[in-house]
Amino acid sequence: MWYAARTRHNQEKFVKTRLEQIGVEHFVPFRSEFRRRRDRAVELQVPVIPNLVFIHTDYATSLTIANDYGVRLSYIKCLDGAGHLVVPCKQMDDFRLLCESNVAYTLTGDLTRGDRVAVIDGCLAGLEGELVHSGRNGGRVIVKLDSIASFELTISIDNLRKIR
Repeated sequence: MWYAARTRHNQEKFVKTRLEQIGVEHFVPFRSEFRRRRDRAVELQVPVIPNLVFIHTDYATSLTIANDYGVRLSYIKCLDGAGHLVVPCKQMDDFRLLCESNVAYTLTGDLTRGDRVAVIDGCLAGLEGELVHSGRNGGRVIVKLDSIASFELTISIDNLRKIR
């Protein structure tokens, strides 16, 4: 199961390194961002979702990561407060594919707003989302991680099919 956990401010890289040391599968997405300094522009690797890491493990191991190994994180709770928030594997696969692709698309043609769609071609093949806007000027697809984040991208109509 994939669990979403919060880290302290600017500690994503440290937590990532610590999880690698103890051999726990995890995902901490980063993106390049240019920031202007007084005399130059610098390229930084910043987290896609600040203060958040995803950990792929069982429930018992998730508890030992913080307790026994001293990794400073706190798990996000379900909306009902009953336990850790579990991210479904399909959503996590889609999110990882999206973060690792770095591809821009344009949408032409029309599907109906609100349709569930899947990408059928290209490096994002298999990604699922919801069509939130379509029109003559193009459209947008939203990819959601339940209770965590939503990502918007534009994709060619030729690469989409409706999911029933």
